[in-house]
Amino acid sequence: MKTRLFLPLVLVAACSGNPETTTAPVADVARTEQEVMITAGTPVTLADLSISGMTCERMCGGSIKDALAKLPGVAGTEIQFNAEAAENHAVVTYDPKQVSDAELVKAVQALHEGQYKVSAVKVTRQVLQAGDEVPAAAPAEEEGVNAALPELQVPSLFGLLARLIHL
Repeated sequence: MKTRLFLPLVLVAACSGNPETTTAPVADVARTEQEVMITAGTPVTLADLSISGMTCERMCGGSIKDALAKLPGVAGTEIQFNAEAAENHAVVTYDPKQVSDAELVKAVQALHEGQYKVSAVKVTRQVLQAGDEVPAAAPAEEEGVNAALPELQVPSLFGLLARLIHL
């Protein structure tokens, strides 16, 4: 029974932060921004947060991912963890009308008494290129090819089983 209690304590100790760690102000975080033109699809905004203090992908990355998911406007987060790297990354897809990249930084740095420090944020805004919209498909001519599939009736699984049992 002692081994069952020991393992979770080891995991918590391995992912717990140094109590002396201080949280850097958001103003000290290096910020870059770029726009990328896209020709199709829905434009999104990404923030690549460079984070130090992550010791594991599951616990640390999971808590960062959960904290960011609670913010309004965050559509998704991908944790990029490398045990040998001094800094790891959280790539966040978000709506800048609902949440700012500064709020993303604050959410990460507030975790576990300031265990995680965001040193840089790279914001990438996708912009739909105007004038290069793909034209809608031309309507098929009356005498053209009919691509409609005939109706297909799929037998019920229960009906098939009932027939097999009665044989």
